[in-house]
Amino acid sequence: MYAVNWKDLPETEGLPNNFRAAVAGWEMGVNRIRWVHPTALPEHVHDDAEQSIMMIEGKIQFTIDGHEMELSAGDVAIVPRGAVHSGHSIEGEAVFIEVFAPARYENLTGFLGEPARATAGEA
Repeated sequence: MYAVNWKDLPETEGLPNNFRAAVAGWEMGVNRIRWVHPTALPEHVHDDAEQSIMMIEGKIQFTIDGHEMELSAGDVAIVPRGAVHSGHSIEGEAVFIEVFAPARYENLTGFLGEPARATAGEA
């Protein structure tokens, strides 16, 4: 199978009001993230992957290595490997797609084992 619809995938709540549906290939992982206000993503680092965020709807506040920004539909942000980042909802619901390269298999429903090593309270 090479394609799936997000609505056909299970959605998990990793943090309060922070929901994820995930898929992965051999080299990258793609997540559909849905934040329902109020939610917060604590400061953390991914030493194992670069991350991109593509906003689909709503608005979030996001910080990458001390640079604060408001992201809304159509915005794209890149979180370099090793960059300290965090965020929080602003209002209502926000939906974004995030891509990790290389893939972070611990994001997949049913993953067994320890997640990749992280620092600063990995989320």
